[in-house]
Amino acid sequence: MVKLALAPRYREQSISKDQYTDINRDVSRKMYDLVGDASSLMDYTNRARWQSVAEEEVRKAIEGLRVGSQSPPKS
Repeated sequence: MVKLALAPRYREQSISKDQYTDINRDVSRKMYDLVGDASSLMDYTNRARWQSVAEEEVRKAIEGLRVGSQSPPKS
């Protein structure tokens, strides 16, 4: 789910390899916590809902990278 959401952004070079790895790790861990039991992914409707959640979490993570990179240097 997370890889599916990240792949287009990586191909577009919106994120680096290291950013891909970090986001994949962090969002995957969050998804494991949220989903809990993998049996909830068997149903297409539930799977689609969780895919939407994964895509939103990836979007937030990428937005966080952009906001963080625009911060002024600390003195």
